Amino acid sequence: MAKPNTKHREQNLRRLIEVKTRNLSKAPSGSLRISPIRGNTRYYHVTEGERSGGTYLGKKDQELARRLAQKAYDLQVVRRAEQELRAWEQLAKYFPDKTIEEVFDTLSPARQKLVTPIRPTDEEFRKEWESVKYESGNYREDTAVYITDRGERVRSKSEQLIANLLNRLGIPYRYEYPTTVMVDGQPRVWRPDFMILDVRNRREYYLEHFGRLGEAEYAKRAFDKMRIYEENGMYEGSNMIYTFEADEAPLDMRYVERKVRRVLGM
Repeated sequence: MAKPNTKHREQNLRRLIEVKTRNLSKAPSGSLRISPIRGNTRYYHVTEGERSGGTYLGKKDQELARRLAQKAYDLQVVRRAEQELRAWEQLAKYFPDKTIEEVFDTLSPARQKLVTPIRPTDEEFRKEWESVKYESGNYREDTAVYITDRGERVRSKSEQLIANLLNRLGIPYRYEYPTTVMVDGQPRVWRPDFMILDVRNRREYYLEHFGRLGEAEYAKRAFDKMRIYEENGMYEGSNMIYTFEADEAPLDMRYVERKVRRVLGM
């Protein structure tokens, strides 16, 4: 792996450590013990210094059991991330300035015409990425129709504006591309509003727009969704971009453009 990718991996690890450490500071004390008994699973809350097997957690305590399980998981993630980060820091000085894939870019246009590169060119990679076929989401018959400059249907005026912005900036995207996430230990197919492609670095990002944050129930679902995205390794500023609006705070497309440009290094 070359230095640019190494740097990005290190940034992701630092961000992950920061987020998980912050979550751990809010985690409940103690740990979770899981005991299978006669085909059933029982959970116990074990506090520091406790000599017994812990306090039994019944159905009403399932949220505490979940938080304790998440705490143990996050501790392991932070430990491994810190180990990997130290390894990358030690190895970074040995990586070449350019990858073997980037050698083709150093050739003159005349020489590039005569050479078969070891990976597709940016344009070839883009076309291949954009050629992927997938089924679009369903729409109720009574919903409004918004059509983007590319001729596709989206669910809101704001999503139409964002799609047109990405198209104007030359950023390849897929609208509501099906993505598998783990929710409470079960795989679920979600459709983030946009999957976008950084062609130069061959990296995919998600862009999720939350458009009714002034509504309490919608806001709660939005924050739950962000939490689940984080639990699946999809972090704001890393491989996820969030945009927001509410009745009293309409969508600012200049801000959206600055944010997209910053994340993609444009």
